[in-house]
Amino acid sequence: MSGIQWIKLSVNMFDDEKIKLLEKMPEGNQMLIVWIRLLALAGKTNDKGRIYLNENVPYTEDMLATLFNRDVGIIRVTLHTLQGFGMIQKTENGLIEIENWEKHQNVDGMERVREQTRKRVEKHREAMRQNRIASGDSKGDKESNVTSSVTVTQSNAIDIDKELDKDININNSDLNFKDFWEQNGFGMMLPIEQEKLLAWVDDFSGNQEIVFKALEVTSEQGANKRNYAYVNKILRNWEERGFKTVADVNAAEEERRMQNEQKYNKPAYGKYGKPVKQEILPDWFDKDPQEAPKQQKLTEEEKEALGKRVAEIKAKLAAEEKAKA
Repeated sequence: MSGIQWIKLSVNMFDDEKIKLLEKMPEGNQMLIVWIRLLALAGKTNDKGRIYLNENVPYTEDMLATLFNRDVGIIRVTLHTLQGFGMIQKTENGLIEIENWEKHQNVDGMERVREQTRKRVEKHREAMRQNRIASGDSKGDKESNVTSSVTVTQSNAIDIDKELDKDININNSDLNFKDFWEQNGFGMMLPIEQEKLLAWVDDFSGNQEIVFKALEVTSEQGANKRNYAYVNKILRNWEERGFKTVADVNAAEEERRMQNEQKYNKPAYGKYGKPVKQEILPDWFDKDPQEAPKQQKLTEEEKEALGKRVAEIKAKLAAEEKAKA
C-alpha cells in the first residue's frame, strides 16, 4: 500500500481517559510517544489501521524499538498496555491493528490515495510496455496485446493486480528503508541508495527482512560505519555465503560464537608445542573480595594452647632484655 502524508489527531485526545491513564503510568511520556508513532506508521502503511513491513512480515518489538529509537522494554510494555486498553489488537499472524482507525481517520481520502497510486503504477507500467514495443521486445508485444484486449479474463485480472500490488509494496519498502536510515544516524538517504537497497531485496528473492538486518548490524558498529558502503559489504558477504533469510544469519552468528568459546576454552601451549602449566585457582578467586573464605574460629583448646605459646614467647623476650641490661 502507498503511504499517506498525514493522519488526523483530535485536539481533545489528551482529555481521553485512556490517554490520561497512559500518561500517569511509569514511563508514560515514552509510551504516549510510542502510541503516536504507531498511528503515524499505520498512516504510512495505509491499510485500514494495520501496521506491517509487508503483509507477510509483521513488525517485531525489536524492529519497532529500532524504528522508534526506544528501548525494547518500553515497546513491549506499551504494546501490552495498548492492547489491554483496547487501543490496538494483534492478529493471529502478529500484525498490529489500530482499533477504530476508520472512525478517527479520513478513510475515503486514504482510499483515494491508494487508487491514485494504483493508477500511477498502471500508467508507468503501460509506458514501460510501450518502450519495450518500440525497442522490438517481443515480450513487450505479448504483454501489450494481453492488457489492451477488450476482454480480460479473471485470471489475467488477478495477475495484473498482483503485479500492481508488488510495485506498491516495493514503494512502501522504500519509505521504510528511508525511515530506518534517517532515524538511526545514517544521515539523509540519497535516491541512489534507496534504489540499491531495493535491488538487494530483489537479489534476496524479495526478502526485505535480511536487508533490514544488515541495516541493524551496521547501525550497531558506530557512527563511522553508518553508510551504504558498509551495508553493501555485509550484504555481499551474506550473499556469497549463501544466506537467504535472517534465520541463516542468526544461525551463522551462533555458530561463530560457539567456535570462539571453544577456542578460548582450549588448553594453552608454549614453545615447541608443550602445554603451559595453568594454575588452578580457588573457586572464590573470581568472586567479590568480600566473599573470599573467612578464617575458621579457634576451638577453646586451640585458644588455650595459643595463649600459653604467646606467654612463653613474652617471657623469653623479657629474659633476654633483662640479660642485656
